[in-house]
Amino acid sequence: MSFQEKSAWVMIVALVISGGLYLQGVLAASQALGATAPPNIGLITFVTVVIIAFAIFGHVVAALSNLSDANAPEDERDKRIAQRAGSISGLVLGFAVFVGIWHYVARPDGNLLFHILVMGLVVSQIAEYILSIWFYRRGV
Repeated sequence: MSFQEKSAWVMIVALVISGGLYLQGVLAASQALGATAPPNIGLITFVTVVIIAFAIFGHVVAALSNLSDANAPEDERDKRIAQRAGSISGLVLGFAVFVGIWHYVARPDGNLLFHILVMGLVVSQIAEYILSIWFYRRGV
């Protein structure tokens, strides 16, 4: 398994954990308020720190497992895979924005719009990493 693929696995796990923590925090706060919770800078900061800490630790472990591969520059295949996965994940993000905007039109709730967009960012990044792994395994 290449370093890029290991890196994608690390980021998938980091984003699933942090996205789950964010969703859990928003749902708990919303239930307590009886309405959609407003953006919480404390929760956002905590989730960001979790992503950063997990990414650093995971990438160090991945790099130590194969130092020569970790220091290798990206080749044309790596660039093509990253470009293709990023392009498709952009469509996922665009869909999340579309859903958020139309939900706001139907039910003007700016707090929910914010949370839809944040989760759209998380889901689109997870999609990008999943697609990268898939493309590496398919030999694209």
